[in-house]
Amino acid sequence: MVKLAKIVPELHGKKVLFLGKTKTMSDEDIALFLDQTDAKKARDENDEPIALIVLGRLINPLEEAYSDRKYKEGVPVVDLRELESYYAGHIDPEALLGSLALFPNRERIINLLHNSAIGDDLFCEILRIYDWQGMGPFENDENRDVAGTLVARFYPEIEKNHNIQYSPVGPFLVAAQSGDEKLLEAMAEIPDYEITQRSSDPWMPRTLHESLLINPHLPAHLLDDFLARSDRRLAGFVAAHPNLPKSKQMGLVQRGEWWILEGAARNPNLSPALHEMLVQSENAAVRRTFLTFQTLDEKTIRSVLERGDEEELKALGSNERLDEATALWLGEEGNGTVQAALAANENLTPALYEMLERTKKQEVLRALAGNGVVAPEILERLIRVRDKAVYEALAANPAMPESHLRNFAKIKDRDIQKALASNPSTPIEILLGYQTDGELNQILKRNEAFGEYIKRNMGM
Repeated sequence: MVKLAKIVPELHGKKVLFLGKTKTMSDEDIALFLDQTDAKKARDENDEPIALIVLGRLINPLEEAYSDRKYKEGVPVVDLRELESYYAGHIDPEALLGSLALFPNRERIINLLHNSAIGDDLFCEILRIYDWQGMGPFENDENRDVAGTLVARFYPEIEKNHNIQYSPVGPFLVAAQSGDEKLLEAMAEIPDYEITQRSSDPWMPRTLHESLLINPHLPAHLLDDFLARSDRRLAGFVAAHPNLPKSKQMGLVQRGEWWILEGAARNPNLSPALHEMLVQSENAAVRRTFLTFQTLDEKTIRSVLERGDEEELKALGSNERLDEATALWLGEEGNGTVQAALAANENLTPALYEMLERTKKQEVLRALAGNGVVAPEILERLIRVRDKAVYEALAANPAMPESHLRNFAKIKDRDIQKALASNPSTPIEILLGYQTDGELNQILKRNEAFGEYIKRNMGM
């Protein structure tokens, strides 16, 4: 095989023979390549003189023997993939997109989308032209193949998890994580579809478009498009989106719908003008959401402490935007409910966790034992606490050192075993030993690390 780029200058006025299946390049694209090189397509092996042979997929033995003979005679032979790559590198994007818009040849569009040599930007532009025919990505084979190509191209961990390429979860993950605005714009035009959601959290996305709306990179203009659909759930996700202009936040909140109010209370770029309205909302869930997700001033914190509402105190301690000084002050206030919520909060500092450990309060130690960011040294000290609930939390904690997880596995206690079965850090040989237990095996099915191990070693 030789490099096509070296051959192209010599093809002017000469003939190119295509052998095997060339379906991944449409007739139009082959014709464009021939126009670019001022070459002609040979009718068959007898249409001499042939200056280049292109091997497609599934060539038969006779074609293979013919190409080998011609190669030995000095006729260049290239693989169709190399032709696709060369063609993709010499495409005039505007001319191609204009042609596809005027003559939307479905087969050609699909072939181009499957051409891995085409750049990401052009891929996204072609994807916007693709006709999903009003069906979701997994409702027919062509849509499924296009969705799989999208996932293979843009899901960053595809090499580690090939199974996700044709799974309905694949586009969800790309939609939620991609930073490519052109891709997100193209995905917004994919017909929406739903997946089964294990989580009971209503704010976990259930549809592809909801998954797009939790992506902070989603362009602001798409928020208007989603709002125009008059879908209550989508409107709530729009209200929570950081790119929603503050001028539009007020209009949404004034609708007074609790779901939209709760969405606004989650917005990390919430307009200060809405703080007072949401923290004093008649809806308790909206107030708690505000206390969990927004930066709080001292006046608001003191009013929550004075009211003493248990759920609001829990929300206060779980606030993900507490600075170290405020968190230490709250911890030192001595309210057990707040301290336990702080101990479970994964957004705080080592100094605060050390201070909370020193309280020796049972509910605080239990919360620390289950916190996945608490330092291993603290977790190891908690082993000395004679409390079964602390042991269970430690056995389920992924941050627990492996040696201690092995020691927990020696304890013949059902609740400890369940905790270990759910822990992705539990040594694999321990988890394998739980497979024969019906109840523990059901827990193992939800353990992602164990699931990945089984996938990698299936058939071994």
